[in-house]
Amino acid sequence: MTEPIQLSELLPGVLQEVIDRAGPGYDRWAEQVAATGYCAHPVRLRGRVDHADPQTGEVRTIYSTDREPDATLLKACGNRRVSVCPSCSATYQADSYQLLAAGLRGGKGVPDTVAAHPRLFVTFTAPSFGRVHTRKAQGRLVFPCHPYRQGQSCPHGRRVGCWHRHDEADPRLGEPLCARCYQAGAQVLWNALAGRLWSRTTISNYVYRALAQLVGLSEGELRRLVRVSFAKVAEYQRRGAVHFHAIIRLDAATNCGCSACVSPPPAEFTAELLEAAVRKAAEAVAIACPAVDEDQGVTLTARWGEQLDVHHITEAGDDGELSAEQVAGYVAKYATKSTEALGVTLDHCVCEVELEGLDVPAHVAELVRACWELGARPSLVELRLRKWAHMLGFGGHFSSKSRRYSTTLGALRRARVAYAIRRRGDTLTLDAWGRPEDHQVVIVVASWSYLGRGYQSTGEAWLAASAAARAREERLIAQEELRSTPMTV
Repeated sequence: MTEPIQLSELLPGVLQEVIDRAGPGYDRWAEQVAATGYCAHPVRLRGRVDHADPQTGEVRTIYSTDREPDATLLKACGNRRVSVCPSCSATYQADSYQLLAAGLRGGKGVPDTVAAHPRLFVTFTAPSFGRVHTRKAQGRLVFPCHPYRQGQSCPHGRRVGCWHRHDEADPRLGEPLCARCYQAGAQVLWNALAGRLWSRTTISNYVYRALAQLVGLSEGELRRLVRVSFAKVAEYQRRGAVHFHAIIRLDAATNCGCSACVSPPPAEFTAELLEAAVRKAAEAVAIACPAVDEDQGVTLTARWGEQLDVHHITEAGDDGELSAEQVAGYVAKYATKSTEALGVTLDHCVCEVELEGLDVPAHVAELVRACWELGARPSLVELRLRKWAHMLGFGGHFSSKSRRYSTTLGALRRARVAYAIRRRGDTLTLDAWGRPEDHQVVIVVASWSYLGRGYQSTGEAWLAASAAARAREERLIAQEELRSTPMTV
């Protein structure tokens, strides 16, 4: 959410909307805005909640929007993308951090012993589809992008290299040196298959198969000893190819698959052994691509790129390795992003009439058009490239985890609701007859109707943005005071 403009800069009509909203009912409206976490586009609802006693058949209304301002209840949109709603994405990022950190250090129902399990932070990248402008740096030293011999050119007459030392904000980063040489179609096909490639690497056979070969066991014997747990997020590189940041943890095999029952693997299964298995699996795994043409004489396959970045996760991040907090913060940051990493935001499905007028860099527009061109071929219909053209072909989950890795987002949200109830001083939720609702002696009937999304006027949006700015400032001040206050024992 951007910073609100000054009151003196508002148009007369908007100023009147502010005055109208600040009239009767403003305090309750402001409470609803705060309850949404200052959501940028709250969902507007109308309805009520009734309690029915199955013994007597009596029905009592415990909540109705008739008593709310404009007879409307505001609810946070819950969108995870920072480009859509900074407030809700901040909540999602905080939840993701807690979920990821719990799988690395314990807590939230996960045993503390997971901190001693073999743990890796791995980045799986896409292969090359052609030369692109890139920034090569070592410390403060920046190297030329693609050094080349004078006079060399590609078949289309473009120079095959670049001697520029690009800045981090250079808009040319990720752009092909020659758009006609770049394999845009191959890249969107790889994006479409990346989710299956990840699944086959970690969930299916390849990591287990590699581990079994390294320790001299059959795959069945290995699965009776250990289990691989993971959490991952997807991110777009500047060239538009998807890559995955993954936390991979090795646990002992247990009969129960929940996160509360994880235990350390046998001593011979070390982080070094897990790294060797991941590297071996990444090199071997491949996914066959559906035939692009009917007369195609070769089978195309999707593989991981040569750049496989592996770091061990240690207690304090010593010896150049990473700590649990560093990894959790880094991965959670990308859980709220999508195509924003490309410097553009494509947040809706692209229709055919929009293809020629896309307000995005030329390379991104070419990838979107490649999705539409390939998506029309009968052999590639199952990849649904046209549906995911705004995601450059990638239709998989941006954030996922295995069941035993740690807690769930749903559990974290329920804990937040319980905390809010305790903060209000309500130690026990009562039904319409004053009985503890935990006894489950009533039937809850909720009736809601959707009114729309977003604030009803520009004046309301301005008031909400101003309140959000104040809340952020107060939060920053509180954090600074917490850091500067000495701990007392």
